Amino acid sequence: MINSSLEWPFFSRREDFALVLPVSLDLCVTKKFKTGFDAKFADHLLYFSIDVESLHPLSFLVPAMMPELIEEDVMMNLTADKITFTDQRGSKQILTITDLVRCYNRPSMLDAAVIKENLTTLHSNLKLFGRSSIVLALILGCNTEKNILSGAESIVLEPEPDLLKLISFVGAGDGLTPSFDDFLSGILFADRFLGINRIVFPKQFLQIIRNRTTIQSVQQLEFASIGKLSLRFEEFLIGLVSRKIKSAEIVKLLNFGHSSGTDILCGIWHYLNQH
Repeated sequence: MINSSLEWPFFSRREDFALVLPVSLDLCVTKKFKTGFDAKFADHLLYFSIDVESLHPLSFLVPAMMPELIEEDVMMNLTADKITFTDQRGSKQILTITDLVRCYNRPSMLDAAVIKENLTTLHSNLKLFGRSSIVLALILGCNTEKNILSGAESIVLEPEPDLLKLISFVGAGDGLTPSFDDFLSGILFADRFLGINRIVFPKQFLQIIRNRTTIQSVQQLEFASIGKLSLRFEEFLIGLVSRKIKSAEIVKLLNFGHSSGTDILCGIWHYLNQH
């Protein structure tokens, strides 16, 4: 299993990669980040990351130097075993596939006593160190009429919330994956990954929200609906239900993204606290 970084000229992906790759696929790099970049084709957004913990089912692990060599709007060619692109200097670069990244298995048992203790620790850390967001205000009971999630409480507090009633809140908040979307992803992820499966996920839900939020959010909600997120959250949830979680582990995730880490953990806490 790959558990850190990759050396040049290799790349990898999760063993549960969500697409069957065609013989040859041309992609356009759409946006660069410090630790990776996005490339789009059709209705999908693929993420290329130097951080193995960031891998979700539509992402690739690439060497640390790759984001430095590639520019936005550059075309890449992708096959099942190769990535080909022209770097900033005009040189052709080819990466080849190496061992796939193993995913985490669903926990076979849930320790109720451990979960109860960890939820208390998680709530304390959310309160002390969580990044400011409309979702955190909702969870901590600080919601007011000025909060754009006012009215969502009665729906999300239901044991089996009706997702179609939450459509109007999708896309609310800041970030590439807006705060409410991250919160809902955390709820769905906990329900599916732990095999509880109480929440009904309407077939039309993803289609309806496409015009209300970002493609990153749509994909993340789709992943969550089948019990998957990035590896960092999958590993964390396994720990949350099986062993004592340390505050340092929680704080690391709380600081992920704009407020995505905080909002996803709010969703996980809320779901498990309800059940």
